[in-house]
Amino acid sequence: MAVAHRLPTPSDASYLAGRGLRGWLATVDHKRIAVLYGATALVFLLVGGVEALLMRLQLARPDNTFLPAGLYNALFTMHGTTMIFLVVMPLELGLFANFAVPLLIGARDVAFPRLNALSYWLFLAGALLLHASFFFGGAPDAGWFGYANLTERLYSPGPPLDFWVVGLLVLGTSTLMSGINFAVTIVNLRAPGMTFMRMPIFVWTILVTAVLILLAFPPLTVGLVLLFMDRFLGTRFYAATMGASPVLWQHLFWLFGHPEVYIMALPAFGIVSEVVPVFSRKPLYGYPMMAYSTALIGFLSYGVWGHHMFAVGMGPAAESAFAITSMLIAIPTGIKIFTWIATLWGGELRFSTAFLFALGLILEFTIGGLSGIMHAAVPIDLQQTDSYFVVAHLHYVLFGGAMFGILAALFYWWPKITGTLLDERLGKLQFWLTIVGFNGTFFPMHILGAEGMPRRIYRYAPGLGWDVWNLVATVSAFVLALSFAVLLVNLWRTCRRRPPAPADPWDGRTLEWWTSSPPPEWNFTRIPRVRVRDPFWELKSGERRTATTAAQRPALEPEPPEAIHAPAPSIWPLVAAAGLLVAGIGVLTRLAVSVLGLGSLLLAVLALGFEHRRFGERDQEPAAVAGVDSRKLGLWAFVGSESVFFASLISTYLVYKGHDLSGPSAAQVLEIPLTSFSTFVLLMSSLLMVLALAALERGAVRASRAWLLGTAALGLVFLGGQAYEFTHFYHEGVALQTNLFSQTFYTLVGFHGLHVAVGVLWLLALVVASFAGRLGPERHLAVELAGIYWHFVDIVWIVIFTLVYLLEGVAGT
Repeated sequence: MAVAHRLPTPSDASYLAGRGLRGWLATVDHKRIAVLYGATALVFLLVGGVEALLMRLQLARPDNTFLPAGLYNALFTMHGTTMIFLVVMPLELGLFANFAVPLLIGARDVAFPRLNALSYWLFLAGALLLHASFFFGGAPDAGWFGYANLTERLYSPGPPLDFWVVGLLVLGTSTLMSGINFAVTIVNLRAPGMTFMRMPIFVWTILVTAVLILLAFPPLTVGLVLLFMDRFLGTRFYAATMGASPVLWQHLFWLFGHPEVYIMALPAFGIVSEVVPVFSRKPLYGYPMMAYSTALIGFLSYGVWGHHMFAVGMGPAAESAFAITSMLIAIPTGIKIFTWIATLWGGELRFSTAFLFALGLILEFTIGGLSGIMHAAVPIDLQQTDSYFVVAHLHYVLFGGAMFGILAALFYWWPKITGTLLDERLGKLQFWLTIVGFNGTFFPMHILGAEGMPRRIYRYAPGLGWDVWNLVATVSAFVLALSFAVLLVNLWRTCRRRPPAPADPWDGRTLEWWTSSPPPEWNFTRIPRVRVRDPFWELKSGERRTATTAAQRPALEPEPPEAIHAPAPSIWPLVAAAGLLVAGIGVLTRLAVSVLGLGSLLLAVLALGFEHRRFGERDQEPAAVAGVDSRKLGLWAFVGSESVFFASLISTYLVYKGHDLSGPSAAQVLEIPLTSFSTFVLLMSSLLMVLALAALERGAVRASRAWLLGTAALGLVFLGGQAYEFTHFYHEGVALQTNLFSQTFYTLVGFHGLHVAVGVLWLLALVVASFAGRLGPERHLAVELAGIYWHFVDIVWIVIFTLVYLLEGVAGT
C-alpha cells in the first residue's frame, strides 16, 4: 500500500542535481542551504576541536609551558564561541531543521526562501568576521562569555575583541532571521490536516526554539551594542567609576545564555523523539506530555538565568526565586526522559548507529541534568562555581545533549539528504570511541572541580592532586578526536562509493520518508493530506486494519495535482552578505578600505531593494495553509522580537537613570514641550497611515499615495525635532559620554529614531512604487505591513515618552 501511494521522482529532479557552482551560490532551496550550513559547520567543528586539543595538551601536566597564557586565553575564547555559534546551532538549525522541517510538515519550502539564503550568507560573514581577527592582531582573549570589565578597551585593547563583538552581532542577525522563518513556516505551511497535536515532536522543538530565539537574542544584542559603544564611542556602560555596573552585562548575557542552552538542547531532544520510536517500532509514548513539556521548558527557561549569578550577591529574595525556577525546570525535562524510556520499554529494538547515539544522549544528558540540579541550590553552587565541576556540567549538557543528538540525526537523515547510506560498522566504532572519549574527558572534571581546580587557568602547580585526572582527560580528549576522525573517514568513503539508499531505509513514521531519497527540488509532487499522527507509518500499516475501519479514509493521501512553484535562484543574498562583511572589516580596521566597505554596504541595500521589486513581479510565497499571510505573520514575529530589544534598552535606562555621578540630570535638560509636540506629530502620522491603507483598499490609489507622503512627512518632522533636541543637549554640555543618563538616553531615543528613519524609507519606497503603477488595490498588503511596523514604532515611542519625559518631568518639579 505504501508503494502505491509513494510518488517516485526521476533522479535528475533531485535537489542535488545540476547547475554547478553558481547554482549553489544562488540557491534558495532549503535543502541546499541546509547542506551549505552543514559543510560550513563541519569545518568549524574541526577548528573548534583543534582548539580544544591544544588546551588539553597544555593542561596535561603541571607547570606546562606548551602554550603561553595569552594564547591559551585566545583558544579558550574562540573554542567556546566557535562550538556554540558556529557548530551546534548551525548543525541543529541550519542543517537538520532547515532540511527536515518542511519535509516533516508536508511543505514544498520554507516560508521565506530568500531570507533563508540571506541568513546562511550572513552566518558565513559573521563566522569570517570572528576569525578575521587572527589577521589583525590575534584572536580575542576575554573569554567566550565576554564578562565586563575584561572586554573594555582598557583591558582588551586592539581590534581582536572588536571583531568578536561585530561578528556576534552579525551572527545574531542571521539567527533571528532563521527564527522568524522557522516560526512562520511551522505555523503557516503545515500540510492539510496536520494540526499542532499531529506535528512530529522535532517540529514542536524547532517551533519552541524559534520562539526562544526571537525572545532571547535581543538582550544579547543590546549587551553587544552597549559594549560596541564603550569600545568605539567612549561610553562607559559597564564601568563602575561612572556609576555603572559590570553586572549589567551578566544579566543581559545570561538572559540570552540560559535560553540559549535550550536553543541547543531542544532540537536534540526532538531528534531523539523521532529516532527512538522508529528503532523501537512503537509510537512515542505520551506524545501530549512531550509536546507540553517542550513548551513548558521554553517558558521556564526565562526564569532561571540568575542561577549563573549566585556568586554575584543578588540577595536572598532573588536567589530563592531563581533557585526555585531552576529546580522546576527539571520537571518537564524529567518528563522527556520518562517518555523516551517508556517508548523503549517492550519495543522491538534495532541497534543502528543513529539509535545508539540517541541512547547515548539519554544517558549523558541525564548525568548533566543531575549535576545541573545541584547548581540550583545556592550553597552548593557557591562551592562549585568557577570550578571544573561547572565545566563538566556544561559539556555533559551541551556535548552529551546536543552533539549526541546531532550525530544521531546525521546517521538518521543522511540517506534522505544524499540518497546514500553511511557505513554502520564505522558508525558503531565511532559511537563507542565517542562514549569512551567523552566520559573519559569530562567525567574526571567533576572530581577536579570537587578537589578545588578552578576553571579558566592555563597551568597549575604539582602536588595538588590534579595531575592524574588532567592526564586522563587529555588522553581521552584524543580518543574523542579519533572518533570524529572515524566520522570523516565514513563520510569520505560514502561520498566516494555512494551506496544507494532506498526512500525509506529505516521503516520511518513521518512524511519525509514518503518522498524519494534525495527529495526532488519541490519536495512533494503532490502535497499530502494528514489524518493521523505518524501518517506514513499508519499508511504502511493499512493492511492490518479491521474490516470495520478499512472503509474509513486512509491516514495519508495526496492532495489533487497542482502547479508546482519553486522560487527562482537569487545571487543577491550573497551580494548583501559580502557587502556587510567588507563594510565590517573596513570599519573595524579603520583603514581606507572602510570606504569600500561602506560602498559595499550601500550595494547590499540596493540589492535587497531590487530583490523586493523582483519578488513582487515574478515570485510568490508558498501558500499559507493556516489562512494567515506569511509576510504578515513574519512581521509580527519581528515586532515581537524588537519589543524585547526595546524592553532591554528601557530596562537599562530605568536601572541607570539614578546612578549619575556627574553632569546635569534628566529634568534639567529635557525639552518636554518640544517633545510633546513631536509626540503629537508622530501619533497623527499613525492616523494618516490608517487612511492610506483604507484608501488603497477601496481603489483610491492617488489618495493613498498622498496619505503615505503625509505619513512620511510627519515622520521626518519627528526626526527633525529629535535632531534639534540632540543638538540642544550637546550645547547644554550633555554629550553622549557625559554621564549614565546621557548614555542611556541617547542610546534609547537614538535607536527609536533609527527605527523611525527605516519606516520613513519604507514609506517613500511605497510612494515610488505607487508612482510606477505597481501599488494597486491588489497589493494593499504591502501598505498594511508598513502600517503594522509604523504603529509599532509609535507605541514604543509612547512608552519611551512616558518613562523618560513625563515621569522625569514630574520628578523634576
